[in-house]
Amino acid sequence: MIPFSLEMPRAIHFGREALRKLPETVREIGARVMIVSGGGWLRSSPWEAAIERGLEGCVVHRFSCPPAEPSVQSVDAAAAAAAAFQPDVLVAVGGGSVMDTTKALSALVKFPGTVERFLEGLPGTAPVPGPGLPWIAVPTTAGTGAEATKNAVIKSTAAGVKRSMRSRHLLAQAVIVDPEITLSLPPGVTGTSGLDAFTQLVEAYVSRSTTPPVRSLVEGAFPLMWDALDGLSRSPRNVELREKASYGALVSGIALANAGLGAAHGFAAAVGGMFDVPHGLACAVFLPHVLAANRDVIARDIGKLVGASHGREAARDPVGWLASEAARFLGAYGLPADLRGFAIPGDRVGELAEKSTGSSMRGNPRDLSMKERTEILSRVV
Repeated sequence: MIPFSLEMPRAIHFGREALRKLPETVREIGARVMIVSGGGWLRSSPWEAAIERGLEGCVVHRFSCPPAEPSVQSVDAAAAAAAAFQPDVLVAVGGGSVMDTTKALSALVKFPGTVERFLEGLPGTAPVPGPGLPWIAVPTTAGTGAEATKNAVIKSTAAGVKRSMRSRHLLAQAVIVDPEITLSLPPGVTGTSGLDAFTQLVEAYVSRSTTPPVRSLVEGAFPLMWDALDGLSRSPRNVELREKASYGALVSGIALANAGLGAAHGFAAAVGGMFDVPHGLACAVFLPHVLAANRDVIARDIGKLVGASHGREAARDPVGWLASEAARFLGAYGLPADLRGFAIPGDRVGELAEKSTGSSMRGNPRDLSMKERTEILSRVV
């Protein structure tokens, strides 16, 4: 057997009405609760009342994250609010940005200071020294899988990059995945978040650091994620499809936490670090191009992942079929096939190629030269 490690949150509760697990999970930890959510989402949702009823008797403080992806400035501001309140437990209710902010807070409450000192690849940074404050994840989207990962992606505006704060100490105390929460997601969010998970499943499966348990999990989750993306554009209120998407997203987080990712995420991190481009959309747009670049070394593995259930074309050319499906899903959710609408200057392509170097790019199944990276970026931006 190939040696491996498998790191996961301490507890995972999945399924319809799983949100009922929140009160007992919180009370096992403490009575001072800081709820971290997206800007305005929780107060306008039908789930606020359920969460409030469940936390009666607790001292609750709510913190709303700004709508943008987390930055050094926004995370440090959240840490100041947490320091003033002194919570026993953090509860993240939201998408990937909320999850990443809360992960960072769990460390900063215990080890005060700017989050920038923990970001990989920046000068003078250091690892998280020990366990942080316990946190509970309640995802409201089915995409990033951030509820199950051990890294928080933070944008350093000064450096013009996104970098990860990564440590097993950042894993959640508990994850509560209730697919019914995602029923009201608009098509664009369903598409970008779902395609992020789709990309994560594929990249973790073929990563240089993949392991037997990761591959086993992905092989079970990939067809469910494909079904969800195939159907939710037409039937957004189908709870069974929402369940499949939520499960696919959860597994994608476990997979990337234990196997890493690849070039699509490397490019997305570079573009998102320099320009205001949604992460999930960037990953999905780069995926077909990265699959083509990796074709020679991943064909057998992708054939095994896709299997024989998707027809003759998938069996004959699994990499080509997967790339075309990723492109088809973009169109089904009204998403662009490239990033030219974000007005990224062409003369920044070389800089983007350089900044795509990082942990995700190192996990790609083969090394991509700077020339290859520049060519892919030129086709997308």
